Amino acid sequence: MDRRDLFRLGFAASHFFLMGSSAKIALAAEKSNRSVVWGGSGFNVPFDEVATRLSRVKRVLEAGGQAGWRSWLEQLYAELTEGFDGVVESGPGMKLRFEDDPGLIFSVGFDYENFLRIDIQPGELSGDGSDGEKDISFYYLFSSIQMYSIQLPRQQTGQIGLVYSKPIRSFNRSLLPAGGSAEESFVRETLMGREQFSTLAKFGGLVTQVAVEESFFEPKHLRVRGANLSSAVSQRFEELRLSTTFNPNFFASIVGVSVNQAFEASVLPFVMTDYLSSTLRSRFDSEPEIGKIFKDMDEDVASFYIDLNVTKVLRKVSAETAAKQQIARGLAMDIEFIDVANGSSVFSTKLVRVEKREQVKGAKDESWYRSNDSLYFYYLIDKMVADFFAGVLSGDRKVLKGSGVREQDASDAQITALRDVLNSCRYGS
Repeated sequence: MDRRDLFRLGFAASHFFLMGSSAKIALAAEKSNRSVVWGGSGFNVPFDEVATRLSRVKRVLEAGGQAGWRSWLEQLYAELTEGFDGVVESGPGMKLRFEDDPGLIFSVGFDYENFLRIDIQPGELSGDGSDGEKDISFYYLFSSIQMYSIQLPRQQTGQIGLVYSKPIRSFNRSLLPAGGSAEESFVRETLMGREQFSTLAKFGGLVTQVAVEESFFEPKHLRVRGANLSSAVSQRFEELRLSTTFNPNFFASIVGVSVNQAFEASVLPFVMTDYLSSTLRSRFDSEPEIGKIFKDMDEDVASFYIDLNVTKVLRKVSAETAAKQQIARGLAMDIEFIDVANGSSVFSTKLVRVEKREQVKGAKDESWYRSNDSLYFYYLIDKMVADFFAGVLSGDRKVLKGSGVREQDASDAQITALRDVLNSCRYGS
């Protein structure tokens, strides 16, 4: 496959920070009496890892003396007030009164990002990019939208519960000059552009779909508890210079998005921080009283764990001519589902996928091959995991085979049992 084909390739990939805002609270008379509070947006990774794991989105948000943050929060709040079928009580930076009944709290956290660039030489593309001054760029941003229900401790104890945790993936690609403002604009578009692929648009889509009545429904929740790479796998990714991309956060994010897309399952972030709870405490005007209900907010409330163990990665030349090579890439990963209540294994199997693709020989820049590997490993893993969950949902053996699961690997009864577990985590079921 040459770089023209690569650019045309389409595939399904598709601590919290609060600031003051001048956004106005919009109330609509025709809306229901349900109420919602804006919680915040930030990073679902430890503070000291933000600069390395989410450097690009961090740079966009902090640009212009935190102007990126202000714009992002105001646009999120606008989506909430325009799309939510109910009353929005408090926005970014606003204090919450002890007498309020906030009902639902929304928040958005960033989990993982991946940016890759494929160098283009002069003449390799026609039209825009033919001069070789621009390269093909891809950007993925994984995030989690979370909704909490809350009852304040006035006449009773009060409590807060996680209603739904939805992992999302935003994807963008374009021809870009290297570095500078163009790359920053590209990331900003992926985050808060008006296109349907942006994180902002996906948040707005969820807001309009929320249908929570007086008695807030809380489904069971999934969480990827562990994502282990064997020493051989880690070494191989190091040799391919892909270790910063294919790490535990990546595998956890791919699995979370895929199971949510198939089952609309509630999936907790792989890494959970306590910044949202501390920030919310500071926004109530009676913090000592309110603080009591937030102290357990960040506890792991998963009903089922998912454990991942990547056991093998393959990358080799399987055939070649004078001009082209056929590259075989593959990956094997054990996946297990565990019932948190009793620690028992609900289901376990091995996912396996191998793909062969052609690429030209003799590229001047070695980074071109690394970018190819990064892109096609991403596609392979995404397809393998998506086929697994789609196959479990439908019971289609052909789809399951695409993830490497054969009939002798899992019986129909075992697949049905796993389907029941995942359906129990479906929002609104």
